[in-house]
Amino acid sequence: MRIKILYFASARDIVGKRGEMLSSDARTVNELADRLRRLHPGLKSLDKATRYAVNLEIVDGGAVLHEGDEVGVIPAVTGG
Repeated sequence: MRIKILYFASARDIVGKRGEMLSSDARTVNELADRLRRLHPGLKSLDKATRYAVNLEIVDGGAVLHEGDEVGVIPAVTGG
């Protein structure tokens, strides 16, 4: 299935782009996250602080993915 991936903040810096279309057989967000870490090894440094959104809704790793979903990779951000 095809999934649109959007990278935010430091994830965008690591990957070097705002997003990409990905063909994947991942059924859950956790499976997709594993695939993304293999494609972009630098994302491993964000593991503990990254949240995922599917179609603009923050989800847990067990969320099921469907054809055409949009997945946001959202690392923790700090500011003041």
